[in-house]
Amino acid sequence: AGYIGGGWSWITVIVSLLGAAGGLLVALSIKYGDAILKTLATTGAIILSSLLDHLCLGGSFTPVMMIAGVQVVLAIFDYTFDKTPQEEEETSSPVK
Repeated sequence: AGYIGGGWSWITVIVSLLGAAGGLLVALSIKYGDAILKTLATTGAIILSSLLDHLCLGGSFTPVMMIAGVQVVLAIFDYTFDKTPQEEEETSSPVK
């Protein structure tokens, strides 16, 4: 009755561990990711949550949400597969 995790099933433990792992992934993306990538990841997560809500729980999924979802997916692909060469930053060096 007084032990740690009393009353938790194995599924509850697994879901809890997955939530903790997700939190660590978010922390790593905040630390190492750039601002555009963070924004795309956040909007992608919102779209995925909305889609899963519709499929699993019967939530609403309006045409506006579908259009927004397509735009987010296109933006993620555009950013991910961009072939534009990166410009090298100039460094101020005393040696000429």
